[in-house]
Amino acid sequence: MTGGITFQDFFTQAMGEFGTVPRRGLFCVAIVAVLTVSTDLFYWTNGSKFSDLHYAILGILIFPWFVAIYAVAMSMIERSLSVFGLFRFTAINIVTMAPILTCLAVLIYAARNGSQDGLTSLIVIVLLLIGLLFVAFLPAWPIAQAVSTRFVNPMRIVKATKGYRWSLILVFFTTSSVNKFAPSISSASNVGEAIGLASIDAIVTAATTLLTASIEVTAWKFASKRDASLVPFVSVDL
Repeated sequence: MTGGITFQDFFTQAMGEFGTVPRRGLFCVAIVAVLTVSTDLFYWTNGSKFSDLHYAILGILIFPWFVAIYAVAMSMIERSLSVFGLFRFTAINIVTMAPILTCLAVLIYAARNGSQDGLTSLIVIVLLLIGLLFVAFLPAWPIAQAVSTRFVNPMRIVKATKGYRWSLILVFFTTSSVNKFAPSISSASNVGEAIGLASIDAIVTAATTLLTASIEVTAWKFASKRDASLVPFVSVDL
């Protein structure tokens, strides 16, 4: 694969992966959707202002989301699930998301302490740019690490993205825009509206989960064509 890969090429294959999710993967996504509805209703019931409890709950619920993406991705590439594989997959996802999560933490801290100065803005911008590059250039890393018992150098992933890096950036922004369809449950005035809005949010979350897994699988397949060592012949995890 010597030529460049266009956004259309990458996105078309990602959508193809999106439509081939096995039943096991759909079951995991359904669980995430149920958790999303429960979380939204809890948030609506306890008021619209986020507290430390809300952040703690969201932090806990992000793990089932990783489990769902891992299960979907492994079913797509026909690999068996393993505890160690899930641990590696989750750890690498957290690493790639660390700059963006740190950026959000800085924004929350600044808002609470009224310290929104020029330095804070600069730190947020730098962290956001680094985070965007991490997420856009390393979508294949979590799967590559999940199926390998040895550490996968992220620079191998970056080198393997040569020829379609701009496609990855465009796909990342396209995926991020999906979340904009999720309504704000705080606008609900009664239980019926709250349940309806929570259900829509669950559908959007399910779609985002499937789309994220599809993009990671597609990126891994493209990267594996450039670096065949990213595809171990045998999985030794139990």
